[in-house]
Amino acid sequence: MEVKTQHQVAQSHDERARARSQRFHKLHHRPGIRVVPANDDMRRLLKHPLTGHFRAEGGLEWPNDTFTFKRLRDGNIIRESEVKAKANREDEVETKNRPPTHQRTRPAQQ
Repeated sequence: MEVKTQHQVAQSHDERARARSQRFHKLHHRPGIRVVPANDDMRRLLKHPLTGHFRAEGGLEWPNDTFTFKRLRDGNIIRESEVKAKANREDEVETKNRPPTHQRTRPAQQ
């Protein structure tokens, strides 16, 4: 019969606790949401308690939590994917309304 020392028992307990923590994190982890502030005032004033302030430009990944959802509902922040989709739609409309750039002019036939 092998007798374990206190150090070995504590070490095996730590390993089990670490494995349990990793399994829990894997099961319950939700990916964050990329958001951008709705305007410059929100960029300056808003900060998430966990991730902090927005940078001078661009968006930030905020946790998938109630704080983030409340700000989305209030319109203080916007999902980055929605901003990109809106920009793509505007580009398409602009392209459709623009006259063709490569029009050939044919000389009049006589």
